[in-house]
Amino acid sequence: MVFFNYATMQMAAKIVYYGPGLCGKTTNLHYIYAKTSPQSRGEMVSLETETDRTLFFDLLPIDVGVIGGFKTRLQLYTIPGQVFYNTTRKLVLKGVDGIVFVADSQAAMQDANVESFTNLRENLTEIGLKLEDIPLVIQLNKRDLPNVVAVEAILDRIDAERKYEHLESVAATGVGVFETLKLISKLTLRTLRQRMTGQTTPKAEPRVAAQVATFRVKEAPPAAHDGRVSTAPLPAVSPGVAATTTEEVEEIAASREVTAPIHAFTDSTLAKTAGVGAGTISDLPIHPPAAEVAPPAAEPEIDFSQTEKPSKKPAVKHVKVRSSVDIMAELEALRKRATQTAPKQAKKTASPLDALLKPREVQKSASIKVQAETLARSKRVRVAVSFEDNDGVVQEQEQTIELGDTSDAQSLSVNLKIHS
Repeated sequence: MVFFNYATMQMAAKIVYYGPGLCGKTTNLHYIYAKTSPQSRGEMVSLETETDRTLFFDLLPIDVGVIGGFKTRLQLYTIPGQVFYNTTRKLVLKGVDGIVFVADSQAAMQDANVESFTNLRENLTEIGLKLEDIPLVIQLNKRDLPNVVAVEAILDRIDAERKYEHLESVAATGVGVFETLKLISKLTLRTLRQRMTGQTTPKAEPRVAAQVATFRVKEAPPAAHDGRVSTAPLPAVSPGVAATTTEEVEEIAASREVTAPIHAFTDSTLAKTAGVGAGTISDLPIHPPAAEVAPPAAEPEIDFSQTEKPSKKPAVKHVKVRSSVDIMAELEALRKRATQTAPKQAKKTASPLDALLKPREVQKSASIKVQAETLARSKRVRVAVSFEDNDGVVQEQEQTIELGDTSDAQSLSVNLKIHS
């Protein structure tokens, strides 16, 4: 469930990278973090237990523009691959808006892929969600290794009905990483936009036979000499009005070249066939043409600001946790923190009056030279300050500073700050 902050008009959508252990989930996030420009990325966080430094999840908020008046951010998470941490998996999945299932392409990992995909469906069911209701992209990772399985063979086991879109990748080198992120972001934001605006993507309607325009005549017109009439268009007929009179039909037939036979049915003939009065058919309104449906607005392209030279080692904030309660609290805090930054205000222009009211700082420096053996033997230094005016001493004050071991010190710097 997307998180809204109405105070800052920001919302955070949650995308979870799911898959078996060592399939490349964390590698995806590290590459995205390293390649994304610092202006559009947030802080990467790693939750860890006290006994084991196993990665619980990563969080990487990325700014993707404005939707429905809200500045939208994507928060990327990974789940622990080990089955032992299944409780944590369910905690991370709570409130998920989009899922990337990272499948390991190696032959030895195919059973693990199936087990993890089944586990994903079961965990979503336990927290009251359906996999079919959540945007999902399958990433087939490690396609550069020699012992990989064919794409169709992998999909046959985890997505036999081909419900989900898939991409091939090599997360270690960045191949397919941003393509996967763009695709799941597009699907997730499309779903959020539909929920917020109530608009749905129109489905293709089945083709139907074109409607044929019809008209009615009160009496059958007489046939021409050879039984044929002109195919030239007849005068336009207003809805609900009889097409034309007998005299008008005769005049049109006589003045046009005869090209095709005519078969005219009168209102009385149709009425007798249907067993109703002739006036009933004459008074029936002609169905108006169907209104044209405006095509849906094109979806904006999703892109991420990237740096030319990625940082070599992403800076990760490590947070120690003990129990599931701590994990849940950290998850909630991190989601809120990502949307708490208020929009930047315009820089206030300083006025001359501000310069006069601002307290002025006076900075002076002095240097004292002592012998090397004196500094090496010193354990503390006493600073005596005397404040004087033209008439003499106004105030005196001393301050002792402990130095510790200075046996190998070559110089000493003391910063003295005086304030009123």
